[in-house]
Amino acid sequence: MEMPGNIFLNNDCFSGTCSGVPHTENFYFVGRYHPAHYKGFTPWKRLHEYEGIPESGSEHTIITQGHGRMIIDSHTHIGTIHDFSITGDMLLRSMRRYGIGYALVSSVEGAEFDGGTRELEPWKPQITVNEEVAALARAHRHMMKGLFWIKPRREGWSHEVERFMTEHHDLMAGFKAHPALSMLNITDERYVPYIRCAERMGLPFAVHSAPDEFSPPRAVYDTAQRFPGVNFIMVHMGLGTDNTEAARYIRELPNLYGDTSWVTAEHVLDAVRECGSGKILFGTDAPIDGEDTYQSYSDMIAMLRRELSAHEFDDVFRGNALRLFRLEV
Repeated sequence: MEMPGNIFLNNDCFSGTCSGVPHTENFYFVGRYHPAHYKGFTPWKRLHEYEGIPESGSEHTIITQGHGRMIIDSHTHIGTIHDFSITGDMLLRSMRRYGIGYALVSSVEGAEFDGGTRELEPWKPQITVNEEVAALARAHRHMMKGLFWIKPRREGWSHEVERFMTEHHDLMAGFKAHPALSMLNITDERYVPYIRCAERMGLPFAVHSAPDEFSPPRAVYDTAQRFPGVNFIMVHMGLGTDNTEAARYIRELPNLYGDTSWVTAEHVLDAVRECGSGKILFGTDAPIDGEDTYQSYSDMIAMLRRELSAHEFDDVFRGNALRLFRLEV
């Protein structure tokens, strides 16, 4: 792969100088991508545990935006569930290693069920879960803000949520719902107080989407249509599908967006072409598959860098997140 005018670095060269090659504003990490087309995904299992999804390897490298523009990952995580743990240090190391300048982070400890019918224990109240996210954002203000992962089924709305979001407005940038891990369809009325709070505060609402009974793209579309004053992000654009249904819905509603997490390179490009570059955000689930999760997106990033204009590319990897989450970075 040849990109005249760019300096190629290997996986050991992330900043500064490496093997005598100086750091410049135009640098790229080049590598490979594995689409996560799988069933039964729960976020505390490594992606490579599922059939057909290879484990990341240190021999691979990744391409990032470069040329002085910050990359913003709109979909990252921390948290511990059973023996699955994503620490803040893991996320920060991964971001620094792969040149990610800023992230929106939520905690997987917001999950209410285990991906089946078993309630997750020990129980943490949603305020406690999100206080830990806010603490990480406070310690690294220049690199991240949090999303409040809600617990609408086992705990439910409390005015403490709005009080928390108001008091932490400089640290928390929106809400996150995972209907499958709450075992509650996104159209259920128990989501409404959270969505109304997002509307009052002018905050976006990220929703996991997959072809299941809780979070199908159509349900996310119906919810966004019902609440036109809230910007919704359809995370995964229908996980494990060909993403065409989700893209159609995203195109139709001005307040519905999609992210790129575990979407193939070709389908991301198709979505950008169909919906416009202003409707798709770069998101990865990092470091859900370990500190080298970003390697999984290398082909996608390389393809978009090649196929999109500089303005379109910047929309997806920076501009849309700045606008939707009202970031000042």
